[in-house]
Amino acid sequence: MNSRQRVLAAINFQEADRLPVDLGGSTGASSIHVLAYHNLKQALGLNSVVKCNDVMQMLAFVEEEVRQRLSLDVVQINSLTLSKAWEPVPIFDKMGNNLLLPAGLGITREPSLTWKLKKRNGATFSMPKGSYYFDADDGKGWFSYPYELTDKYLSDLQAHTKELYETTDYAITLNFGGNFGSTDPDYLMDLIAEPEKVDEDMSKICDTLIKNYSLLHDAVGDYTFCIVFADDFGSQAAPMVGPDIFRERIVPQYKRFTSWLRSKTKWKLFLHSCGAVEPLIEDFIDMGVDILNPIQTSAHGMDPALLKSKYGKRIVFWGGGCDTQRVLGFKTPAEVAEHVRERISILAPGGGFVFNQVHAIQPTVDPASILAMYEAVYKYGKY
Repeated sequence: MNSRQRVLAAINFQEADRLPVDLGGSTGASSIHVLAYHNLKQALGLNSVVKCNDVMQMLAFVEEEVRQRLSLDVVQINSLTLSKAWEPVPIFDKMGNNLLLPAGLGITREPSLTWKLKKRNGATFSMPKGSYYFDADDGKGWFSYPYELTDKYLSDLQAHTKELYETTDYAITLNFGGNFGSTDPDYLMDLIAEPEKVDEDMSKICDTLIKNYSLLHDAVGDYTFCIVFADDFGSQAAPMVGPDIFRERIVPQYKRFTSWLRSKTKWKLFLHSCGAVEPLIEDFIDMGVDILNPIQTSAHGMDPALLKSKYGKRIVFWGGGCDTQRVLGFKTPAEVAEHVRERISILAPGGGFVFNQVHAIQPTVDPASILAMYEAVYKYGKY
């Protein structure tokens, strides 16, 4: 089996030749911090230049040479795919000028050694000295790369994706975002205090998503198998939104979107939602989610055996393969390997599982542990 066949088998609840494996091919949660990636590339004897695919989380753009060395199966198309201009920015001393960011971000450094980003709307983001990530100064926003779905942009995206589809056998995800929820405290209060306002706002969001994904489908629909949404509905201990309110306010918006998705495309809906979301998984299935990530098994109620037995034949688990909160980066390589073996034994039977660590590999994780994780996948992940 090739990579594309392997992934398609898994998401259709079939056992392939081995588990499909993702690193940076779907969501930010599937990826790796630029520092950890820099160290991994050095351990593999590869050139240490690293492109950043997500400035907020400082995530790496996983390159073809690394995909080949780690036998990865997935690659994503996103708003940075067509970027051709990159510039060195020495954010981390260890990387020096080997860290490349998209040109034109307007990133600056203050006398306090704090790095600053500013969006077109005026929102600012800071990375203080000694930090590994950018945070919104107002505690609410997210820095994303601006793009416009012009005819020229869509034509170039189509040409690039078509070439990738025809010259490789990777499974290709389409990650241009989408969500109906928010962790903004004002939004969470509005769900109860101003439900009509929330419904109106989310209806407009749905209209925009359908419009944008219609354009994207016309351009690349034949080459990608899923679209990626990111909507964090869980905290460490419980859902951020009660199930009743979730069903009343949020589920109908998803159903409206997935009704369009099912009628107009062959795409699957991939949802990234962190935390303790087990009480919502039945609703995820009902509202049309096909694939769930990251399967944060360290959160309350997210026991992998429970999830597999209750939902494993109805929703694909993309993640959960290695706990990044308590194992990867905290245990020895041998312990990491044993942990991966145990997770595979639970989640792999019957298909419906794509191997991915629970969240992005953090900057201090050593290459030996990362490589032990992948070696264990290929050792224990054969069907």
